[in-house]
Order: sequence, then C-alpha cells, then structure tokens
Amino acid sequence: MKKIHFSIFIFLVSFNVSAQLYFTDPDDLVEAVNSSLDGGTFIITDGVYQDFEASFEAMATADNPILIKAETVGGVILQGESHFVFKKSAFISLQGFIFDCQGEESLIKLEGCNNIRISRNVFELKTTESVKWVFVGGVWNDNTYPFSYPSHNNRIDHNTFQNKETPGHYITIDGSFDNTGSDEVYYQSQHDVIDHNYFKNNGPRAANEQESIRVGWSEMSLSSGYTILEHNLFENCDGDPEIVSIKSCDNIIRHNTFKASYGTLSLRHGNRNRVVGNYFFGDGKPIGTSPAGATLYTGGIRIYGADHVIVNNYMEGLNGTRWDAPITLTLGDAINGQSANLSKHFRAERVTIAYNTLVNNSHGIEIGFDNNNNYNKDLKDITIANNLITGSENSLVEIVDTDNDQGELISWKSNLMYPTSNANLLTGATTTSFDNSEAINENPFLVFNNNRNIWQTTGSSPTYDHAVSNVQVEDDIEGQQRPTASNPGADHFSSDDIRFTPLTPSDVGPNAYNDTNTSAYSNNNPSELIIFPNPANDLLYVNNIDSKITKVEVINSEGKIVFRLNLKAVEKSLTINTTNLVNGLYIVKLYENEFHNQTKKIIIQH
Repeated sequence: MKKIHFSIFIFLVSFNVSAQLYFTDPDDLVEAVNSSLDGGTFIITDGVYQDFEASFEAMATADNPILIKAETVGGVILQGESHFVFKKSAFISLQGFIFDCQGEESLIKLEGCNNIRISRNVFELKTTESVKWVFVGGVWNDNTYPFSYPSHNNRIDHNTFQNKETPGHYITIDGSFDNTGSDEVYYQSQHDVIDHNYFKNNGPRAANEQESIRVGWSEMSLSSGYTILEHNLFENCDGDPEIVSIKSCDNIIRHNTFKASYGTLSLRHGNRNRVVGNYFFGDGKPIGTSPAGATLYTGGIRIYGADHVIVNNYMEGLNGTRWDAPITLTLGDAINGQSANLSKHFRAERVTIAYNTLVNNSHGIEIGFDNNNNYNKDLKDITIANNLITGSENSLVEIVDTDNDQGELISWKSNLMYPTSNANLLTGATTTSFDNSEAINENPFLVFNNNRNIWQTTGSSPTYDHAVSNVQVEDDIEGQQRPTASNPGADHFSSDDIRFTPLTPSDVGPNAYNDTNTSAYSNNNPSELIIFPNPANDLLYVNNIDSKITKVEVINSEGKIVFRLNLKAVEKSLTINTTNLVNGLYIVKLYENEFHNQTKKIIIQH
C-alpha cells in the first residue's frame, strides 16, 4: 500500500494579543508603562540611542504582564549613560537590547521587585568606577516597612556579559534590611534564577569586589536566598579570586561550566548550599600574575560554612593550589554561631563532598591551609566519599600546612585514587592514612570523549557502593540515573539519554533560543521532534510529530495562546503560516491527551 503523508497548512489567526506600542523617547516609554493597567507590549524602535534613561514603577500581573523589548533582538543599541531602573514593580520582561554604555550607573537596577525577567540582552560598560552592572535589591532608603516591597522570583537569562575591566560585579543579588527593632537585620532577595548566560572577559584581577556574580554579602549571609544559578558559561573570568561568590544560605549552583578562569567558585559565607553537576576546565591557561604581583591559578571549589553538599562536579586541567585547588578546604578563623563578625572565614563543618571527578589537575584535594597562621579553627565532620581522583603530578590529596592534618575530623569513604607517573596519593599527613575502604588505588579505565572533550567512565570502570547515608545522589553529572552501586566520580557509565554536557557559547546568551536543542538538553534521538527554521520568517515547519500527540499550541512571550490545533492523523507534519505573528520568542507545546509532552522555543523574525 502506498504510504500517505499528512501535511496540514494552517493560516494562523492570532487572538488574545495585547496592543503593541512603539517608542523612540524614554520619557514617553516610561509614561506609557507606568500608566498601563492591563499589561501590554512596549517596543523600542530599532536604532542607536544615547543616554536612554528610564525608571519604571509598574505592578503588572501574571495574567497581564508587561513586555519591554527591542524591535528585533540586538536591533536597539543603547549608548552613553543609558540605564533602566525598576522600582516596586512586578511581572515585567526586558528583552533584546545591546547595552554599550559609559557611565557610573548600574545598567539595570531592581529595587523591591518581583517577577522581573531580564532576557536576551548584551551588556558592556566602560567606566573607571566600581559599578554593579545588574543589581537586584531592596528599595533604597525605604526601611520602615522593607517587606512591603520584597524582592523575589526574578529571572536573568540568556544574556551576554562581557569585557569588564573595573571592580563591581556583572550580577549582584542583594536584598533589604529591617531596622525597626533593636538591631538591623538583613534579608536577601529570594527565589531568583540566573540561567543560560555567557560571562566572559572579566579582568584583569582586582584586589576584591570584581566577582562575575555575587549572591548575598556578609551582613545578610545568615539569610536564605534560594537563588538558583544554572546552565551559565564562565570564560576568562579573572577579575576576582572568587569567580562566583556565594554569601548566603540555601542556594543551588548547578550545571554551569567554568573555562580558563583564574579563581574559584567560592562558598564564602552561608550554610546549606548545593553545588551540583558543574564543569571546571583549566583549558590550558597558564599560571598568571596580577597587576599587583599576585600569582593567579585556575581553580575549582573553595568551601566555608556548614551543611553544604558538593556532588557530581568535574574538574580537569586546573593548575590551582592553596586558595585555588580543585577542592579547597582551608582552616577557618571563626566557628559558625560563635562570632558576630560575619565577614570572617567560618570553618567548614558537616560538608559532604561526593561523586566528584578530578582528572589531570596540577593538584587535587588540598586541606589545612592556615593563611600564615591567621586561621586556627579546625574543620569538623567532613565527609569525602565516592570521588574519583587521578593525575600525574604533585599529590592527589595534600595536607598543605603539615601541622594542620585534620585526621579523624574528615571521613574518607570509597574514593578511587589513582596516581600516575610522578604523582603521590597523599602528602603532608601526620595522622591521616587511607585503608582500602577509604581510598582504593585502582585503574578507573577512563576514555576521552572527543565530542565533549571530557574523560568518561567505561564498561570496565569499577563500581562502588554508595557510601553517604545522609545524601541521596540519584543522578550523575549527565542526568543519567545513578544506581546504588555505581562508578565513583561524576560520571556513571550508562546508555541512558544524556541531558547535561559541558556548555559552549552556542548554548547560552541571546542567540541560544532553542534550549532543548543545546548540548544541555540533547538526547541524540534520530526521530525527535524537528521544528525549523529557527528563527522563522513566514513559515514554520513541524516534523516528526509523535503519533501520540493530540494537540499543538503556540504561546507568545506574554503566555497567551496564539495558535491551537487538535491532531488526529497517525503520521503528522505541520506547516504553520506565521506571517501575522510579531517578532519575538514563542513556545511550541505538544500535548498527549491533554498532558504536556514536549516543549520547543522558537523565534519569529520577519
């Protein structure tokens, strides 16, 4: 029987779309946005604008949000002292601008805002001052009722931050304080998400305050931020010893990639943070020297505070030591709960470090650095388990200052440690020694994956039982299921679909429109849904629709359905006429019997 191919051509009819208004003057834009009662789309006409300064105060809603956007992504270039301020505002999106500015103001400042989205922009600022480029905080000088306008649930995604040469951060997550009682109490903005951004070229090294991202600060370090940093790429971010500085509690840092950057991901203050599934690559970057003469290294994770979980991270080719080793556990100069000086280095305690891979680094896990006898507080209740460490130089585990061997204060369980060539397994120890239940010296049988440029386990790699009773580790670094007995290190050998791999520039920033087709979400399925072209002009083709799919919807950036079609054919392809759609970001959703099945992001650009 001749195979019949069903093809449906649809002329799209748009409905429930708010009016769109175009602007070239910032004052007109501000007046229109601030007076809006039912949301809307406010478009800045493509062009180059000098000193485009706008301050918004508008409380939109989830049902009727406000979108402030460039006419086309990258089509609006803001120069001079251009900047945006959002104060006591909600449910507003800012999309598609190029900030190529000079001045002393934050490029975007959020004061007491919630549900603000900053997406698909490029940020660059030439200045001689210390400037925080994107700042999320409370309402300045409005402290009587600081939580009448709390900051929360904001998102910063798919942006590029580049070429920072002076102190200040690319992104600062700050907060509010309450001075109505006898003491000032500081609270961080909560439930903010920073994802799919590209951070690059932050340098040269400053003495302090040039982190690419700072979450919290010392005075609010005991508050809970619940911030999520995920799927971001950091490259040549050298401006501060801390590439990312976490200074609050209950945050998640996951699935980010750090490449060729001097410094570390630092858990500087706060407790109960999770560092999961990140990649760190030295990328051949040599040991450097700062303008002040400090030695610069590519590093991994540095840890202070209590109750952190550090699992499934991959570290390769790092040359860091002391402050900047792949995993750094220095001593502290304070103990959690015993010092009112929150700027101190609180010793690490009750920290779990498990299922991490350290391969071909200059150093491995370093313990006991006391900063010239300035730190004298020992570690407490550290668990190091099921990690995989292999290298050919120096030591896989080193007690940096010999008198500071932590001995039984650290529990070592089921780690694979395989020194090669001139490397040692353990140096500097006075009381620490490993038996075969703590550190097993055997070949991990890793192979190099040329497609992903990482070392991975094989079918010959050994498996160990899970040795951490207080932490469940159900997946590996690639998002594959990790059984109870699995390979040590970040990667468990499996044929399951791969969800997460190291990020590249094409996976992040304004042009990474289709998240589910990036390396962060690949499944290598030859029969997967295909939607093209992306960006689309007048026609959008949907192929390989699964036979179980019963409905297709297209949703605009305001969350409104602009197209819906029920499908009945067994084999389906779909051609959608997008002539009547405005330029912008859309979501294509496919449903199986009213249950959401698949999602794809597409761009319409005429």
